[in-house]
Amino acid sequence: MAESLFWADQIAREIVERSEREKRMPNIKCQQTPSGAKHIGNLNDVIRAYFPYKALQEKKKKATFVHTTDDRDPLKDIPLRLPDLEGVWHETKNLKDMRPYLGMPLCRIPDPFGCCKSWSGHFTKVWMDGVYSLGIMPELHSVNKLYQEGKFEPYIKIVFDKRKKVGEIVAKFQRTKDIDYIPFDAICPNCGRLTNVDSFDIKSKKVSFVCGGKAIKTKRAEGCGFKGDVPWVEGKLQWRFEWPALWGIFRTTYEPFGKDHYEGSWKSGIEIAKEIYEIEPPIPFVYEFFLVNNQKMSASVGNVYIVQDMLRIMEPEVFLYFYTKKPGKQRNLDLANINLLVEDFENAEKTYFSDSKANTREVENIKRSYEMCMKDIPKKNPVRIPYIYASMIYQCHGESTERIIEALKSTGHIGDGISKQDIERIKTRIRLAGNWANTFADERYRFGLKETISDTVRRDVSKYRKALLEFAGLIEKKAAEKDIENACWDISNKNNMKPKEFFESIYLVLLGKKQGPRLAPFILTIGPKRVSELLRQI
Repeated sequence: MAESLFWADQIAREIVERSEREKRMPNIKCQQTPSGAKHIGNLNDVIRAYFPYKALQEKKKKATFVHTTDDRDPLKDIPLRLPDLEGVWHETKNLKDMRPYLGMPLCRIPDPFGCCKSWSGHFTKVWMDGVYSLGIMPELHSVNKLYQEGKFEPYIKIVFDKRKKVGEIVAKFQRTKDIDYIPFDAICPNCGRLTNVDSFDIKSKKVSFVCGGKAIKTKRAEGCGFKGDVPWVEGKLQWRFEWPALWGIFRTTYEPFGKDHYEGSWKSGIEIAKEIYEIEPPIPFVYEFFLVNNQKMSASVGNVYIVQDMLRIMEPEVFLYFYTKKPGKQRNLDLANINLLVEDFENAEKTYFSDSKANTREVENIKRSYEMCMKDIPKKNPVRIPYIYASMIYQCHGESTERIIEALKSTGHIGDGISKQDIERIKTRIRLAGNWANTFADERYRFGLKETISDTVRRDVSKYRKALLEFAGLIEKKAAEKDIENACWDISNKNNMKPKEFFESIYLVLLGKKQGPRLAPFILTIGPKRVSELLRQI
């Protein structure tokens, strides 16, 4: 059988080849900085690592899969919105003022919600809860703890030992730095902020500094002017040197990253790894960021979404499926039409369970995409309710199991022999689609079923009263979809009405507007008796 050409399988083969050459177990790494809510674009780091790791597991190849959290990085900005531990967003202005903590390590800043030990503890938990909910279980490592454990000390020493070479590399990649620059920051014991160091002592393992703060983004975290020294464990390597040091600590074989790093810190990282630390850089995978609703996600715009937001409107496997395709190209996640992603996933599921003997590259890729995004593959094609129809059921019946089952049976979506597992899956789909209808869906997918008819609607449909009452009596007797469709046409013709006018009058009574979901299945979903009672109010 030919080897899979699915992108994660190709990377897995590279990882195996390198690990066999180096005669050691491979390490796959990803990382994030808990500076606030890390959005679903940042999730690329984790998923582009996870899929090749999963491919290795399928081949019974051992590997370590680690996720580092850069919790010793400084707080550089205060986002406009932040999520609590439940993934619910809050305006930052309504929380504790965090501006005094700018420039301090994230692990030493209080949690703005007051529920965790630190800022980094809170947002690492929010992030990892999202990751775990997708069935992805990397080993989590705190960079702060690695410093405390002395894991960085050998790399700090090398940076200081090779000061001249280090300076040349820094000056090459950062025009604002000269060859005397030391890429290490101290944590000021007086104000707690990170600040540049002036000198170092390898024998005592200390650095000296005058606290002058640091430039962060377009601002500057002011220092306190304190003069003194601290041990290496009370500082940190700057990013260009810390990242390659992490490769050395974990002996990283493969790591994905965005194209922004590829143009900057990756290129310097290669030189630092080889010429300073004398290690081999990992196999890279450069991914393209994606858009949401045709826009780049931005905290200032307010269009930042976390995993928890997405799992309120679609199943984990559907969400993961989005990441299986074209990782090297920019794609758009259209939340108003998330039903199209759901349909794409379900087509892949049908292909996977199809009896077709076709084994084209496209079919094999579709099947591998499905396998990658599924935590557990079912024995047969599961029962799934069309997403748009599920949103309609929710808007008619909420989460009432009895009404849902009755509606699904009346429309022929399920039969009497449906399993409890399938029912639970259907209920989940209806809840998710209902959330989508209430948040992201276009207006054409949103409606509110009327309980009573307003005087305005009663007046607008008064000329159709005879036809509507006839229709009400007829649907009580004929509940099949085809019968309802025929009744609409027959009654409108019989009463010399344009079919369009008759349909619009029914929608006005049911929804208060002239259009809505396809009428016959909509009536069956609501329940013919309930529709008849509403029509008779005229």
